Amino acid sequence: MRNNSPTLHMLLLSADPGLVSAFTAASSELGIEAQSSNDGTPVSDQLNRAKYEGVVLDLDTVSSARSVLANVRKSRSNKNAIVFAVATNKDDTEHVLRERAHFLLRRPLDSAAIRETLDTAYNLMLGEGRRRFRCAVTLPIKLKRMNTGAGIECSTLNISGSGIAITSPTPFNLAEPLDVSFLLPDGSSVRGTAIVIWDDKHGKSGLRFQCSTSEMRRRLDSWLDSHFGTVH
Repeated sequence: MRNNSPTLHMLLLSADPGLVSAFTAASSELGIEAQSSNDGTPVSDQLNRAKYEGVVLDLDTVSSARSVLANVRKSRSNKNAIVFAVATNKDDTEHVLRERAHFLLRRPLDSAAIRETLDTAYNLMLGEGRRRFRCAVTLPIKLKRMNTGAGIECSTLNISGSGIAITSPTPFNLAEPLDVSFLLPDGSSVRGTAIVIWDDKHGKSGLRFQCSTSEMRRRLDSWLDSHFGTVH
């Protein structure tokens, strides 16, 4: 299981006990709670009652899986769920591709292939909630105006994967470029560049931020994931 990650939920529709077992085991390793059924009718009902980040539809063994796929797309809560379609014959394969299933798997399948597919899909399953998540935190942050080289000591209000809200003793101009550096609470250094996307002229500003290196991006994402898991 991924440390400090939020719990994700997946719904499996299949009449193949081996497939269900393989998906359930691989899901558990990633901290994904899997619920299974071999009947499309209760699955369609569940889509209207609960939220799932992923849905596995086995068109090879459940004749109603096509209609369930249509219900996923119509579901208010689950229309953005990641769809894993298991379809081996040509007609079913073409159908799920037309319906824009995110992942297509064909028999024969083994546990390694299922585990690799889920691992690839994990960040997609985190979805918009993770991408939009802003962690409210007050940290010292150093800014440097690229145009003049002037340094400014500020504080963060919140941080996301691509943005930072700050309090500052001085206002900024829209689209002004800045160098940014700060320390995460665990002491990890994060540096990058930013542009000002809003400024209320009363000490608060918003920055669109990009890390300088992939390692710094990994550190920031890991820290955000830990807080996203706590909040959710």
